Parts: sequence; C-alpha cells; structure tokens
Amino acid sequence: MIQGNRASLSIQSDTKTVAQISAMLGLEPTDWGDEGDLTPSGRAGRNFAPEFLTYQRTYWSLTESIDEPDADDQTGFSALRALAVRLEPAAQALAELRQGGETVLWWSGDSDSTQGGFVLEADLIGRLAKLGCAVYGTAFLTEDEAEGA
Repeated sequence: MIQGNRASLSIQSDTKTVAQISAMLGLEPTDWGDEGDLTPSGRAGRNFAPEFLTYQRTYWSLTESIDEPDADDQTGFSALRALAVRLEPAAQALAELRQGGETVLWWSGDSDSTQGGFVLEADLIGRLAKLGCAVYGTAFLTEDEAEGA
C-alpha cells in the first residue's frame, strides 16, 4: 500500500516569467527559475554542459508532500488530491499557460511492500481532467527481506 507520497505541478514556458505565472495562478511556487537563471547545478558550480547550468525556459513548480497520510485515506494519492484541490480554481490559467508552454503533474509514492497498490477515485479523476495536465507517476517499492534472515 502506498504510504508517503508527493505531487508536483511543473510548468515550463517560452512566453511567461515566474512572476507572470504566479500572478496567473494566484499561487507561489516551491521551486522556480526564469530563462537564463542559474539552475541548482549552475549555482553549485557543477561541471555540466552549459544547457544544464541555466534554465533554457522559464520553470515554475509547486509541490505537495504527505509523509503520513490520514488513517482513513487508503488511496495513495493524498498529495495529488491536495494539489488538485489547490489548483482547481486555476484550471483556466493552466489552459492559457499551455499556449507557449507545458504543464505536467508528477506523482510518486512510497509503498510499504513489494506492491504499490493505490486507488484513483472518480472525483479525483474528474478534478485532474478539469486541470488538463498529463499525469506522470511512479511508485517506490520496498524490497522483501530474504527468508530466514
């Protein structure tokens, strides 16, 4: 069963700045960079190719993390639900941001077993559909300990 989980909205834009995206959405990002700004690798002085040292497009991201979901929530998507609820009023702005950019939702969950069971409830699917963003996801599974160990 999925326990802790994280969800992020990631926006990349060729036409808007971080400030413009924030104003359109009415939200402040948890991570950001305007085109030409140093990336975390650039700020750390890493020896990477130049395109990895500065943002090639405006980058804006908002992340929700749930380390321990409510005992009543057996879905595995508590962070994605929380993010979708926050973003729902901005659905039209997200559609506008896709003109000259990309909007993607990312989800990852940590399983307490070798299976990553989760449930996508109909109301969450409806909220996600209204946002119009592709959802990419992954589950991190716990390895079984060897028998007799």
